[in-house]
Amino acid sequence: MIRQMGFAIRGFLQILESLTLAVVLAVGLASCGMSSNGDNGMSMGAVNIGVTDAAGDFLSYSVDVTSLTLTKANGTVVETLPQRARIDFAQLVDLTEFVTGATIPAGNYVSATLQLDYANPTSPADIEVDDGNGNPLKVAAANIRDGQGNQVTTMSMTVRLDNAKPLPIAPGIPALLDLDFNLAASNTVTNVPTAPIVTVSPLLVADVNPDAPKPHRIRGPLDSVDTQAGTFTLFLRPFNLIQGNHGRLTFFTDSNTTFEVDQVTYVGSAGLAALKADGPLTATVAIGTFDLPRRSFIATQVLAGSSVAFGTDDVLTGNVLSRSGNTLVVKGAALVRNPGALIFKDTVTVTVDSATKVIKEGVGIAAIGDISVGQRVNVFGKLNVAATALDATGTGSLVRLLVTQLNGVVSSASSGAIVLNLARIDGRPVGLFDFTGTGTPKADPASYQVNPNGLPLGIIGNGTPLKVRGFVEPFGAATATDDFKAITLVDTTNDPAALVVSWPLLQASPFNSPYPPSGLVVNLTNSQLHDVLRGGVDVPLLTTDTPTVQAANPTRGLFVIGTNGTVQVYTQMSAYQTALQSSIIAGRMASGFVAFGGPGSYDGTTKTLTAGVIATALQ
Repeated sequence: MIRQMGFAIRGFLQILESLTLAVVLAVGLASCGMSSNGDNGMSMGAVNIGVTDAAGDFLSYSVDVTSLTLTKANGTVVETLPQRARIDFAQLVDLTEFVTGATIPAGNYVSATLQLDYANPTSPADIEVDDGNGNPLKVAAANIRDGQGNQVTTMSMTVRLDNAKPLPIAPGIPALLDLDFNLAASNTVTNVPTAPIVTVSPLLVADVNPDAPKPHRIRGPLDSVDTQAGTFTLFLRPFNLIQGNHGRLTFFTDSNTTFEVDQVTYVGSAGLAALKADGPLTATVAIGTFDLPRRSFIATQVLAGSSVAFGTDDVLTGNVLSRSGNTLVVKGAALVRNPGALIFKDTVTVTVDSATKVIKEGVGIAAIGDISVGQRVNVFGKLNVAATALDATGTGSLVRLLVTQLNGVVSSASSGAIVLNLARIDGRPVGLFDFTGTGTPKADPASYQVNPNGLPLGIIGNGTPLKVRGFVEPFGAATATDDFKAITLVDTTNDPAALVVSWPLLQASPFNSPYPPSGLVVNLTNSQLHDVLRGGVDVPLLTTDTPTVQAANPTRGLFVIGTNGTVQVYTQMSAYQTALQSSIIAGRMASGFVAFGGPGSYDGTTKTLTAGVIATALQ
C-alpha cells in the first residue's frame, strides 16, 4: 500500500497508513431498564464495550488494558472493566470486538478514560512493525516512548465529549459510543530497520451514536438459544480468555445467517437448531451488524464448538507463502495456543494430509488441493514447542479457507479475465510469495489472472486501482487465464479517502490563515508524511501543495483536538476552528493531522477532501 521510501521513515509511514489502529469502545446499551439491584433504587443501564482496529502494517500491538472508566457530568467515575485484558489491537480488522458488559448508573456521561500497561513484568507489551518488505521488526521495551522521550510503562488516555452531545445512559434507551485510538495521529516510528522507536502521543476520537458502526464480534460460551425468537445469547469472554465473566449479549439471526457448528456448515434456522443442540457453554464466536434504528445486533456469521479458535487445538491464521506437496509455509498473523495465549510468529510450517478437513468460508467442504499460494487460511492443529511448525494431519485437524483480498492495478479487463499488476495479498507484498507449482504456467503477479466469475465489470479498465475479494484457484490448477476466482470487485477510485499528515519536528502554523468557511487549508511545509489514501492506494502530495479539508456537515461532524493524551471533541466546525486558533495562538504546535471522508470525497484536481472526521494532535 505504501510507496517504497527510505528506511528512515518507512516503518513510520506504514504504521500511519493503517489509519485507525483503534480502541473503539462500542458502547451499546442492550436490554436496558434495570433498577435498584443494590444501588439504592438508582436507575441502571447495561453498557457493552468493545475494541476495534483497521488493516495496516502493525504486525503486533499487544498491551494490557487495566481500566476503562466512564465519568458522569457530576464527576462520578464508573469502572466498566471486570478484569485486566490482554489485547493485540493489530489482530482486529474492520470490526468491533466486545470486551465487557456492565450495568452502570443512568445519567449523562461526558468523558472516558483508558489505562494501558506496556510494562507488565510477566508479559510486557509486544509491538512489532513491518520493515517495508513484509518482514517483522520487534520494538524493544526501551524504544516505546512518550513525547518527552521517556520509556512508556503505563499510559492514560482521556477523551471529553462535546458538551452539546454527551453519552446518555438511561433505562430503555440504547446508545452507542465509539472511541477511536487513532494510530495515524498517535504514533510515529523512526530508526527503521536498525532499531525501531515508537513514540506514542495518544489521540482518542469519540462519536456518540455513529451513523455507520462497524460489524461487531463477540466470543464466549453459549448461554441460551431461542429458536422461536431466532436469537442466541452468549457470555462475553473476549480475546481467547478461558475464564471470566464479562457480561452477556444477545444476537438476532435471519435466513441469511451462516453457521459452522462442529465443522459442519448450515444456513438460517438449521444452524440455530444445531447451535442449540450443542447446549449451554459451547464455545461460540458471532459476527454481526448493529441495526441502529432497532438498537439490536443481527448475526451474519456464527462459529461454534470445534470450529472455534479457542478450544483444544492451536490455531494459526495467515497466508500461504509457498507449498511443496503437503507442506505449507504460512505467514502468520496470529497463533492462538490452546490455553488461550495469543502470540505472533512470522512464518510457520504447516503439514496437512488426506485426513485433514478443509472448509471454504461461506461455501462448505473443500479438499487439501484447494490450498494454494496466497490463500488466507485458519489452521487447527498441534504446534511444536518452538512454535515454528504446526501439525494439521489426521482426524480432527482443520484448514478453513478464508476470503482473500488482492490489491493491484488493472492491465486489461474483459468478461473472461481481469489482468492485474498485483501489489499485495491481504496487505503482504507479492514479493514474499513463491508461486511455484500453482499451475501451468505458474501464477505471475505482474500479470495475475482474475476470473470475474460473472460479476459485472462496470467501468473497470486499464489503469483502474482494484480491490478483489475471493479465493485462490486450487494448487496446480491455475491457468493462463485463471489464477483467482472473485466474489467481489471494488474499484477504489472513488473509495473513502483519508488525508494523513505528520510534522515530527512540530509545526507552529499547521493551517493557512484565514481559515475558509467550514474548512481548513493544510500547510505541508516540513511535513514528513503528506499522503492521501484510498482503498489501499497511496497518493503522495508535495510539501508545496495546499490541500483543503472541507467539513461534510459543519453542524454535525466529528472534530477533535488532542493534546498530550487529553482529547476534546467538537461537533460544530466553527467551534473547532475557534479552538484550534486559540491553541495555536497560545503556543501549541501540531505533530499530526488526519481527516477521513466518505466515498468519492477526494477531488484530485483541486486537492480537496470533504471529511466527516477531522483530528489534530497538538503538543
